Amino acid sequence: MTRFLFAVLLALPAAAQTGSITGLGPNFARASGISPDSNAVAGYGSNQTYYWTTSFSAWQSTGDGRGTESKVSNGAAFLSADIIDPNNSNRTTAARWDAATGLWTPLPGLGGVSGTSVSTSYDMSGDGQTVVGLAWKTAGEAHAFKWTPAGGTVDMGLWLPGPGWSSRANAVSADGQWAAGLITSPQRAIRWNLAAGTGQYLGSLEAGNTIYGSSTAYGISSNGTWVVGTSAYNAFRWSASTGMQSLGAIGIAGFGNAGYATAVSADGSVVVGWSGSNFLNSQAFIWRTGMSSVMKLQDYLLNNGVPAAYSQWQTLKYAADISDDGRFIVGWGTNISNQSEGFRIELPVFMPATYCTGKVNSLGCTPAISATGYASISSNQPLTIGCANVLNDRSGLLFYGFQQIASPFQGGFLCVSPPTTRTAVQLSGGQVGFPNCTGSYSFDFNALIRSGTDTRLVTGAACAAQYWMRDPASTPTTGLSNAVGFTINP
Repeated sequence: MTRFLFAVLLALPAAAQTGSITGLGPNFARASGISPDSNAVAGYGSNQTYYWTTSFSAWQSTGDGRGTESKVSNGAAFLSADIIDPNNSNRTTAARWDAATGLWTPLPGLGGVSGTSVSTSYDMSGDGQTVVGLAWKTAGEAHAFKWTPAGGTVDMGLWLPGPGWSSRANAVSADGQWAAGLITSPQRAIRWNLAAGTGQYLGSLEAGNTIYGSSTAYGISSNGTWVVGTSAYNAFRWSASTGMQSLGAIGIAGFGNAGYATAVSADGSVVVGWSGSNFLNSQAFIWRTGMSSVMKLQDYLLNNGVPAAYSQWQTLKYAADISDDGRFIVGWGTNISNQSEGFRIELPVFMPATYCTGKVNSLGCTPAISATGYASISSNQPLTIGCANVLNDRSGLLFYGFQQIASPFQGGFLCVSPPTTRTAVQLSGGQVGFPNCTGSYSFDFNALIRSGTDTRLVTGAACAAQYWMRDPASTPTTGLSNAVGFTINP
């Protein structure tokens, strides 16, 4: 009985986690964009656009660039922002910076000017070859635009219902094939298919007006599948298959407090943004698959092993962007010295942890499970679940489920609650010639996740896995390892 109680206690391990928050330099630049591969950050401040890279971890100036929506491509090869028009110093225009030349190139507008603005850039594709934003047709009418080196500036507003409509492209997919933003009036979220030259309204969270109610899209996933933004005071996530889903706000959503989703990971499983009425009282948030509503980013980090989120920061005010894999977030806040500072967050990784008790086999060995790596939707690295101390030349298999238990079973313990799913049968190998415990098994669980054959294996899913093997001299004639529990990361 004592042994059984001990096994139950082991059935709920605290998963090891890693994570960090890095300040990018106080009173200098606010982080506004991250490259899809997470290795470069764009920032703005004092009428300058800056970039930061993992290989040279300090802000570097581009010599010009202004506005709050500077973005950066993979490798920091290109940045997008606005500059003073070199042909008219009283005007500003969207532009792209090329690291190879160190020069800004102004992007042609659509013929109009509003005040001093010809156009404004809002986002750039991961390869730096597509820039999107807003350009003025007249002083009172603006159209979304896309720019490419080959095609120049294209008026996306021509794809709208008719004359008099204004629009703005706030985000573009990593491959430059999709964009998201809004049209007005009334204000409606829209997703553009840039390849086909078409647009699609995304709907609204307004009660009784879910088709034509007010909404705005601010972010789009790297493949164009997911769009995020705000509607009816709530942050939202949208896809063609799910429609518009409310993610809520920090606190009660309503007048004076709204949720604004700014960016989403490639698989749609992680969303970031801010909540409040304005930047004076804003708080950065995170939402992950399985959450019922957005959560204050500082609280999420603290709860998951990153105490520096509070010990080194007063408030994380704005989460601006997220990497494709959902692991890295950039934005800005107020540090512990009451200075405005950009940040780069590496989200905690939920690591596997073993639990339960293996069954001693007929040779007196206890099969021992192990896990190397971590479960991930996006990582190309394996999560290798292995088992050692196994009888040589015996068949076995890994089976898994979604709840940990420790229940007496076949002379040992069943550590995974039914229903369970079996993987393919393996042979243990090992030394030949005589019975021994040199056999072993190995299975790459990330390969199974990436295959898509089990649609339950999604970001945030809590899994449990255990090995079963043949042991003819045992009673009954089977063996069991202990088990491993893990949560699937983005």
